Amino acid sequence: MSWNEWTYLLFGLGLGVGGGWILSQPRQSKTTDISSVTERAFKPVDRQEILVLQQQLQQSQIAYQLAQKMCHFKAGFLMRTAHELRSPLNSLIGLHQLILSDLCDDPAEERTFVAQAHQSALKLMNLMDRVIDISRLEHGSSQLEIQPVNLAELLTEVYNSTYLIATNRNLRLQLSLPETEIYVLADPRWLQQALINLLDICCTQMQEGKITISTQPHLTTDKVQIWLDTELPHRIWSEPIDIFQSDRSSSETKDSTFSPGMILLLTQTLVDLMQCRLEILSMPTSIPIDEQNESYTRLQLTIPLVILEPEPISHESTEN
Repeated sequence: MSWNEWTYLLFGLGLGVGGGWILSQPRQSKTTDISSVTERAFKPVDRQEILVLQQQLQQSQIAYQLAQKMCHFKAGFLMRTAHELRSPLNSLIGLHQLILSDLCDDPAEERTFVAQAHQSALKLMNLMDRVIDISRLEHGSSQLEIQPVNLAELLTEVYNSTYLIATNRNLRLQLSLPETEIYVLADPRWLQQALINLLDICCTQMQEGKITISTQPHLTTDKVQIWLDTELPHRIWSEPIDIFQSDRSSSETKDSTFSPGMILLLTQTLVDLMQCRLEILSMPTSIPIDEQNESYTRLQLTIPLVILEPEPISHESTEN
Protein backbone atom coordinates (compact mmCIF):
# COMPACT_ATOMS: atom_id res chain seq x y z
CA MET A 1 0.00 0.00 0.00
CA SER A 2 1.18 3.47 -0.76
CA TRP A 3 1.76 6.18 1.73
CA ASN A 4 -1.45 8.02 0.77
CA GLU A 5 -3.54 4.89 1.22
CA TRP A 6 -2.10 4.34 4.74
CA THR A 7 -2.89 7.96 5.61
CA TYR A 8 -6.55 7.68 4.52
CA LEU A 9 -6.91 4.38 6.38
CA LEU A 10 -5.59 5.77 9.67
CA PHE A 11 -7.70 8.91 9.32
CA GLY A 12 -10.85 6.82 8.80
CA LEU A 13 -10.10 4.60 11.77
CA GLY A 14 -9.60 7.72 13.95
CA LEU A 15 -12.94 9.17 12.90
CA GLY A 16 -14.69 5.90 13.57
CA VAL A 17 -13.23 5.39 17.03
CA GLY A 18 -13.76 9.03 18.05
CA GLY A 19 -17.35 9.08 16.84
CA GLY A 20 -18.15 5.85 18.61
CA TRP A 21 -16.66 7.14 21.85
CA ILE A 22 -18.71 10.37 21.65
CA LEU A 23 -21.90 8.47 20.97
CA SER A 24 -21.23 6.12 23.86
CA GLN A 25 -21.02 8.95 26.42
CA PRO A 26 -24.12 9.39 28.72
CA ARG A 27 -26.45 12.33 27.87
CA GLN A 28 -28.04 12.56 31.30
CA SER A 29 -26.58 15.98 32.16
CA LYS A 30 -28.05 17.68 29.07
CA THR A 31 -31.38 16.00 29.63
CA THR A 32 -31.36 17.11 33.24
CA ASP A 33 -30.54 20.72 32.29
CA ILE A 34 -33.35 20.90 29.73
CA SER A 35 -35.87 19.35 32.06
CA SER A 36 -34.90 21.71 34.90
CA VAL A 37 -35.31 24.72 32.63
CA THR A 38 -38.68 23.41 31.50
CA GLU A 39 -39.80 22.84 35.06
CA ARG A 40 -38.80 26.39 36.03
CA ALA A 41 -40.55 27.86 33.00
CA PHE A 42 -43.83 26.01 33.50
CA LYS A 43 -43.81 25.85 37.30
CA PRO A 44 -47.23 26.99 38.65
CA VAL A 45 -47.14 30.33 40.51
CA ASP A 46 -47.69 30.09 44.23
CA ARG A 47 -51.04 31.43 45.49
CA GLN A 48 -49.27 33.56 48.07
CA GLU A 49 -47.24 35.25 45.33
CA ILE A 50 -50.44 36.01 43.42
CA LEU A 51 -51.98 37.64 46.51
CA VAL A 52 -48.84 39.73 47.04
CA LEU A 53 -48.91 40.90 43.41
CA GLN A 54 -52.60 41.77 43.69
CA GLN A 55 -51.98 43.80 46.84
CA GLN A 56 -49.09 45.65 45.21
CA LEU A 57 -51.25 46.42 42.18
CA GLN A 58 -54.08 47.68 44.41
CA GLN A 59 -51.69 49.88 46.38
CA SER A 60 -50.30 51.30 43.15
CA GLN A 61 -53.81 52.12 41.94
CA ILE A 62 -54.68 53.82 45.24
CA ALA A 63 -51.44 55.81 45.16
CA TYR A 64 -52.19 56.91 41.59
CA GLN A 65 -55.71 58.01 42.51
CA LEU A 66 -54.44 59.94 45.54
CA ALA A 67 -51.76 61.62 43.44
CA GLN A 68 -54.35 62.55 40.83
CA LYS A 69 -56.69 64.02 43.46
CA MET A 70 -53.81 65.93 45.04
CA CYS A 71 -52.87 67.30 41.61
CA HIS A 72 -56.45 68.50 41.05
CA PHE A 73 -56.54 70.01 44.55
CA LYS A 74 -53.27 71.87 43.96
CA ALA A 75 -54.54 73.16 40.64
CA GLY A 76 -57.74 74.37 42.32
CA PHE A 77 -55.73 75.96 45.12
CA LEU A 78 -53.56 77.83 42.62
CA MET A 79 -56.61 78.91 40.62
CA ARG A 80 -58.42 80.19 43.71
CA THR A 81 -55.32 82.02 44.97
CA ALA A 82 -54.80 83.70 41.61
CA HIS A 83 -58.46 84.68 41.55
CA GLU A 84 -58.23 86.21 45.03
CA LEU A 85 -55.05 88.11 44.12
CA ARG A 86 -56.74 89.52 41.05
CA SER A 87 -59.33 91.42 43.10
CA PRO A 88 -57.00 93.72 45.13
CA LEU A 89 -54.63 94.07 42.19
CA ASN A 90 -57.41 95.31 39.92
CA SER A 91 -58.47 97.76 42.61
CA LEU A 92 -54.90 99.03 43.00
CA ILE A 93 -54.44 99.46 39.26
CA GLY A 94 -57.76 101.26 38.81
CA LEU A 95 -57.19 103.69 41.68
CA HIS A 96 -53.65 104.45 40.56
CA GLN A 97 -54.85 105.13 37.03
CA LEU A 98 -57.37 107.66 38.35
CA ILE A 99 -54.69 109.42 40.37
CA LEU A 100 -52.01 109.37 37.65
CA SER A 101 -54.48 110.61 35.02
CA ASP A 102 -55.38 113.67 37.18
CA LEU A 103 -59.04 112.68 37.22
CA CYS A 104 -59.51 113.65 40.88
CA ASP A 105 -61.63 116.73 41.49
CA ASP A 106 -59.63 117.96 44.45
CA PRO A 107 -56.83 116.83 46.81
CA ALA A 108 -59.41 115.40 49.24
CA GLU A 109 -60.76 112.97 46.62
CA GLU A 110 -57.21 112.05 45.64
CA ARG A 111 -56.44 111.30 49.27
CA THR A 112 -59.55 109.12 49.43
CA PHE A 113 -58.36 107.12 46.43
CA VAL A 114 -54.93 106.72 48.02
CA ALA A 115 -56.57 105.40 51.20
CA GLN A 116 -58.63 102.89 49.19
CA ALA A 117 -55.51 101.77 47.35
CA HIS A 118 -53.81 101.32 50.71
CA GLN A 119 -56.64 99.07 51.89
CA SER A 120 -56.35 96.98 48.74
CA ALA A 121 -52.60 96.64 49.32
CA LEU A 122 -53.26 95.49 52.89
CA LYS A 123 -55.73 92.90 51.65
CA LEU A 124 -53.18 91.65 49.13
CA MET A 125 -50.46 91.46 51.79
CA ASN A 126 -52.79 89.71 54.24
CA LEU A 127 -53.75 87.12 51.66
CA MET A 128 -50.14 86.46 50.72
CA ASP A 129 -49.12 86.10 54.39
CA ARG A 130 -51.83 83.52 55.06
CA VAL A 131 -51.00 81.53 51.94
CA ILE A 132 -47.29 81.65 52.83
CA ASP A 133 -48.02 80.42 56.37
CA ILE A 134 -49.91 77.39 55.05
CA SER A 135 -47.22 76.76 52.42
CA ARG A 136 -44.50 76.78 55.07
CA LEU A 137 -46.39 74.23 57.11
CA GLU A 138 -46.91 72.05 54.07
CA HIS A 139 -43.28 72.39 52.98
CA GLY A 140 -41.98 71.62 56.46
CA SER A 141 -40.09 74.88 57.08
CA SER A 142 -42.61 75.60 59.85
CA GLN A 143 -43.57 72.79 62.18
CA LEU A 144 -46.95 72.01 63.68
CA GLU A 145 -46.95 71.60 67.47
CA ILE A 146 -49.10 68.49 67.67
CA GLN A 147 -50.02 67.80 71.29
CA PRO A 148 -52.96 66.74 73.47
CA VAL A 149 -55.50 69.58 73.60
CA ASN A 150 -58.38 69.93 76.03
CA LEU A 151 -61.36 70.09 73.69
CA ALA A 152 -63.71 71.89 76.08
CA GLU A 153 -61.21 74.66 76.77
CA LEU A 154 -60.44 75.12 73.07
CA LEU A 155 -64.12 75.27 72.08
CA THR A 156 -64.76 77.80 74.86
CA GLU A 157 -62.00 80.04 73.47
CA VAL A 158 -63.44 79.72 69.97
CA TYR A 159 -66.91 80.58 71.29
CA ASN A 160 -65.63 83.67 73.15
CA SER A 161 -63.77 84.84 70.02
CA THR A 162 -66.79 84.60 67.71
CA TYR A 163 -69.78 85.23 69.97
CA LEU A 164 -69.82 89.03 69.50
CA ILE A 165 -69.37 88.71 65.73
CA ALA A 166 -72.40 86.41 65.51
CA THR A 167 -74.44 88.65 67.81
CA ASN A 168 -73.70 91.75 65.71
CA ARG A 169 -75.07 89.88 62.69
CA ASN A 170 -78.26 88.89 64.57
CA LEU A 171 -77.16 85.27 64.73
CA ARG A 172 -77.49 82.88 67.67
CA LEU A 173 -74.33 80.99 68.50
CA GLN A 174 -74.78 78.02 70.84
CA LEU A 175 -72.06 75.84 72.34
CA SER A 176 -72.65 72.34 73.72
CA LEU A 177 -69.56 71.17 75.59
CA PRO A 178 -68.72 67.46 75.93
CA GLU A 179 -69.98 65.80 79.09
CA THR A 180 -66.60 64.27 79.92
CA GLU A 181 -63.07 65.61 79.67
CA ILE A 182 -61.83 64.93 76.15
CA TYR A 183 -58.37 65.49 74.70
CA VAL A 184 -57.62 65.59 70.99
CA LEU A 185 -54.32 65.39 69.15
CA ALA A 186 -53.75 68.60 67.19
CA ASP A 187 -51.96 71.94 67.12
CA PRO A 188 -54.02 74.14 69.48
CA ARG A 189 -53.27 77.38 67.66
CA TRP A 190 -54.08 76.15 64.16
CA LEU A 191 -57.06 74.06 65.27
CA GLN A 192 -58.57 77.12 66.90
CA GLN A 193 -57.88 79.13 63.74
CA ALA A 194 -59.53 76.45 61.58
CA LEU A 195 -62.71 76.51 63.68
CA ILE A 196 -62.80 80.32 63.68
CA ASN A 197 -62.42 80.26 59.89
CA LEU A 198 -65.39 77.91 59.53
CA LEU A 199 -67.54 80.02 61.84
CA ASP A 200 -66.51 83.14 59.94
CA ILE A 201 -67.74 81.56 56.70
CA CYS A 202 -71.08 80.72 58.31
CA CYS A 203 -71.50 84.21 59.77
CA THR A 204 -70.79 85.94 56.47
CA GLN A 205 -73.22 83.70 54.55
CA MET A 206 -76.13 83.78 57.02
CA GLN A 207 -78.61 86.64 57.37
CA GLU A 208 -80.36 85.15 60.40
CA GLY A 209 -80.64 81.86 62.22
CA LYS A 210 -78.62 79.72 64.60
CA ILE A 211 -75.19 78.08 64.63
CA THR A 212 -74.69 75.17 67.01
CA ILE A 213 -71.29 73.80 68.06
CA SER A 214 -71.32 70.26 69.48
CA THR A 215 -69.08 67.21 69.74
CA GLN A 216 -69.45 63.48 69.25
CA PRO A 217 -66.65 61.18 70.50
CA HIS A 218 -66.14 57.69 69.07
CA LEU A 219 -64.07 55.66 71.50
CA THR A 220 -64.00 52.56 69.28
CA THR A 221 -62.24 54.41 66.46
CA ASP A 222 -60.24 56.83 68.65
CA LYS A 223 -61.83 59.78 66.87
CA VAL A 224 -63.91 62.75 67.94
CA GLN A 225 -66.14 64.81 65.68
CA ILE A 226 -66.83 68.51 66.05
CA TRP A 227 -70.14 69.52 64.48
CA LEU A 228 -71.03 73.00 63.26
CA ASP A 229 -74.74 72.87 62.42
CA THR A 230 -75.86 75.91 60.44
CA GLU A 231 -79.13 77.01 58.90
CA LEU A 232 -77.53 77.36 55.50
CA PRO A 233 -78.64 75.54 52.34
CA HIS A 234 -76.16 72.94 51.22
CA ARG A 235 -76.00 74.37 47.67
CA ILE A 236 -74.08 77.50 48.73
CA TRP A 237 -70.98 75.39 49.38
CA SER A 238 -70.74 74.36 45.74
CA GLU A 239 -68.00 76.20 43.87
CA PRO A 240 -68.44 77.12 40.18
CA ILE A 241 -66.66 74.85 37.75
CA ASP A 242 -64.59 77.74 36.40
CA ILE A 243 -64.28 80.58 38.90
CA PHE A 244 -62.84 82.85 36.21
CA GLN A 245 -66.11 82.64 34.29
CA SER A 246 -68.15 83.55 37.38
CA ASP A 247 -69.23 87.05 38.25
CA ARG A 248 -66.02 88.81 39.23
CA SER A 249 -67.88 91.72 40.74
CA SER A 250 -69.21 89.44 43.46
CA SER A 251 -65.66 88.73 44.64
CA GLU A 252 -64.75 92.42 44.84
CA THR A 253 -65.02 93.37 48.48
CA LYS A 254 -64.49 96.77 49.98
CA ASP A 255 -62.91 95.46 53.17
CA SER A 256 -59.87 93.26 53.70
CA THR A 257 -61.79 89.99 54.10
CA PHE A 258 -61.43 86.92 51.93
CA SER A 259 -64.08 85.15 49.95
CA PRO A 260 -65.72 82.11 51.62
CA GLY A 261 -64.24 79.82 48.98
CA MET A 262 -60.69 80.95 49.73
CA ILE A 263 -61.16 80.65 53.51
CA LEU A 264 -62.59 77.15 53.08
CA LEU A 265 -59.70 76.12 50.84
CA LEU A 266 -57.06 77.38 53.28
CA THR A 267 -58.87 75.69 56.17
CA GLN A 268 -59.11 72.41 54.24
CA THR A 269 -55.36 72.47 53.61
CA LEU A 270 -54.63 73.25 57.25
CA VAL A 271 -56.90 70.46 58.49
CA ASP A 272 -55.24 67.92 56.19
CA LEU A 273 -51.81 68.88 57.53
CA MET A 274 -52.98 68.07 61.07
CA GLN A 275 -54.13 64.60 59.92
CA CYS A 276 -57.77 65.62 60.44
CA ARG A 277 -60.73 65.45 58.05
CA LEU A 278 -63.26 68.12 57.14
CA GLU A 279 -66.58 67.15 55.57
CA ILE A 280 -69.59 69.20 54.48
CA LEU A 281 -72.71 67.16 55.13
CA SER A 282 -76.30 67.78 54.12
CA MET A 283 -78.80 67.75 57.00
CA PRO A 284 -82.49 67.40 56.02
CA THR A 285 -84.97 69.88 57.47
CA SER A 286 -88.72 70.37 57.23
CA ILE A 287 -88.47 74.18 57.34
CA PRO A 288 -88.90 75.62 53.83
CA ILE A 289 -86.07 77.82 52.55
CA ASP A 290 -86.79 80.01 49.53
CA GLU A 291 -90.07 78.12 49.10
CA GLN A 292 -88.17 74.86 48.66
CA ASN A 293 -87.43 72.08 51.11
CA GLU A 294 -83.67 72.30 50.98
CA SER A 295 -81.04 70.94 53.33
CA TYR A 296 -79.13 72.54 56.14
CA THR A 297 -75.37 72.17 56.40
CA ARG A 298 -73.27 70.37 58.97
CA LEU A 299 -69.53 71.01 58.95
CA GLN A 300 -67.97 67.89 60.44
CA LEU A 301 -64.37 68.02 61.64
CA THR A 302 -62.90 64.64 62.62
CA ILE A 303 -59.86 64.76 64.94
CA PRO A 304 -57.76 61.97 66.53
CA LEU A 305 -58.76 61.26 70.11
CA VAL A 306 -56.19 60.99 72.90
CA ILE A 307 -56.71 58.69 75.87
CA LEU A 308 -54.55 60.02 78.69
CA GLU A 309 -53.26 57.47 81.15
CA PRO A 310 -53.81 58.30 84.83
CA GLU A 311 -50.73 59.51 86.65
CA PRO A 312 -49.30 56.98 89.12
CA ILE A 313 -49.74 57.84 92.78
CA SER A 314 -46.40 58.32 94.52
CA HIS A 315 -45.61 56.58 97.83
CA GLU A 316 -44.94 59.93 99.53
CA SER A 317 -48.47 61.13 98.92
CA THR A 318 -49.96 57.89 100.25
CA GLU A 319 -47.87 58.06 103.41
CA ASN A 320 -48.97 61.65 104.08
